[in-house]
Amino acid sequence: MTSPSGSPPGWRITCPSCRSELGDYADLSRADVARGRSCPGCGQQLEWRAGMLDARPKRLRVEIDSFLEEYGAVRRAEGRGSDDPGWYRALPFVPRDDPLAWQWDIRAKSWRCLEERLVRRRPVGRGLDLGAGVGWLSARLSAAGWDMLAIDLSEDSKDGLGAARHYAESTTPPDRPPFHCMLAHFDHLPLTDSQADLIVFNASFHYSPDYPATLREALRVLAPDGRIVALDSPSYRRADSGELMVRARRADFQNRFGFRSDALGSREFLVEGELEVIGRELGLHWRRIRPRYGMKWRLRPLRYRLARAGREPARFGLWVGRREPGRML
Repeated sequence: MTSPSGSPPGWRITCPSCRSELGDYADLSRADVARGRSCPGCGQQLEWRAGMLDARPKRLRVEIDSFLEEYGAVRRAEGRGSDDPGWYRALPFVPRDDPLAWQWDIRAKSWRCLEERLVRRRPVGRGLDLGAGVGWLSARLSAAGWDMLAIDLSEDSKDGLGAARHYAESTTPPDRPPFHCMLAHFDHLPLTDSQADLIVFNASFHYSPDYPATLREALRVLAPDGRIVALDSPSYRRADSGELMVRARRADFQNRFGFRSDALGSREFLVEGELEVIGRELGLHWRRIRPRYGMKWRLRPLRYRLARAGREPARFGLWVGRREPGRML
C-alpha cells in the first residue's frame, strides 16, 4: 500500500503484543513483506487479513468476537451497507429512501461542520479514523490531502473495513483504498508515540468502557499540536436519561435477537460536562461544536415531553480537544 501523501516517513507501527517497533506500515503491508513476517522483539507472527494488519489484542479476542457477532446481527437487521460501490463513495450523503437516511443526515451535517470548522483551517497531516466502519471519513479526509489510517474492529465486507475496497482509485493497487486500514482496538493502538495530527472517534467514542483510559491512549499517539475529535456520540444533560436509553436498548436487543449486546462493557453515552472533567485531569481542553441539524431536531425535546418518554432525547455534535500548553502525558 503506497503512502497517500507520497512523503515519508509514514505511519510507524508497533507489535500488538510487546510494543517493539516494526517500521513503516506502507512497507510492512506489501505482500512480499507481509508473508512470513514476525516481530523481532517477541517473535510473534504478524497476522494479515484482506491486506490489513490484524492487531486486535489476543487477550480480548473472546469479547471482541462476541461483540462483532452481535453487532453484525443488529447491523444486518437495520439494513446496513449496499451492493453499489457508488453508495459508499457518496457517504455520508445517502438517498432519502435509504433505511437509515435520518442517521446519515446527522453524519453528513457533522462532517460538514468538521470540514468547515477544523479540516479546512489546519495544514494537512496524518489522521487517525477510530471506529472507521466502512472508511467513509478516511476517504473524505484523504481526498483533502490527509494521510489517513482507518482503524476498526470489523473486517466485514459490507459494514466494516472490508468495504473500504470501494474507494480504490485507478492510481492505487486493485482493491486498495487511498488510505491505510488496520484491524485494532482504540484502547490498544499499535502505533509509536506522538505521530497523529488529527484523531477522530468516528461515532465510536461511546463504545469505550473507560473514557479516561481511551483518551490517555489517544493522547499518547497525538502530536503535540494535534487535535482529538469525538464525533457523533450520544450525550445527555442527565445521567439517568442515558441509563434509561441503555436499558431500553439492551432490553430491545434481548427481545429481538436473544442477546443484550454488551460484550465490550461499553459506556454507550456521554453526560454533558463529563469530557471537561476528564480533560482537566489529562490536560486536555475541549470545545463543543453543535451543527445545525434542522427544526425537527430542535423540536425533539418538546416531542419527548409530550410523549412522556421518561427521558430527554440524545444530543449529538463534535467535541474538539487539544492539549493545554505545556501538558504532555
